[in-house]
Amino acid sequence: MTVVRSSADRGGAVDALLWRWVDHVDRNGEMGMRRPEWFAQAGELALAEEVTWFGMTTSGGWYHGDLPAGLSKAPVYAGYSWHQQESGPPVARAGIVVVPLADPDRIAAAEWSDEYGGYEPAPVDGYAVLCSSPFDPVTGGDRAAGVALGEARRIIAAGDAEGRRANYAEIVTDPDRGGNALFFPVAGEEREGYEAVEPDGTIVCLCFIAYDFV
Repeated sequence: MTVVRSSADRGGAVDALLWRWVDHVDRNGEMGMRRPEWFAQAGELALAEEVTWFGMTTSGGWYHGDLPAGLSKAPVYAGYSWHQQESGPPVARAGIVVVPLADPDRIAAAEWSDEYGGYEPAPVDGYAVLCSSPFDPVTGGDRAAGVALGEARRIIAAGDAEGRRANYAEIVTDPDRGGNALFFPVAGEEREGYEAVEPDGTIVCLCFIAYDFV
């Protein structure tokens, strides 16, 4: 018999999955990641080849392959908390981003990795970039990358001014193939990545964080 989840049941399962990732990442309180106050969906990520967390770079870093076959896009969820910037109003900053690539039950049954080590700080101050190669903004050259970053800064600054709780910018980097990059304003200076992996090596969920060394 096939069990069909209602939208409410699925929403609850996704919410539980997101908070389980928070607990998994920060279970020993060692990562220096600020625990999010809430989660919000941040659109969908176009998938092709591999996924990287920081983008905007031509060397170094981790690229996550072995994604489920046939997927062309995946939902993205970001965990935010309020940050005070000098004398201005609090602004939303992302500390964790989760990309489910399968249903919550399948993800829960997979093996959840510890951090990789070897991630390097993103070269974009105050931002982290999520994209699927070959849709990294830098692929179009320095000018295209600069335009993408400038537009992302504008969108995120407007969100800060509005007190937006789900503050991020989606930039279309490959209109012909629907490729995009998601820019997140972050407070942490370091980046790290995690995977949920099935026995055959298929990655069914990705989790990324921004944190500070403690």
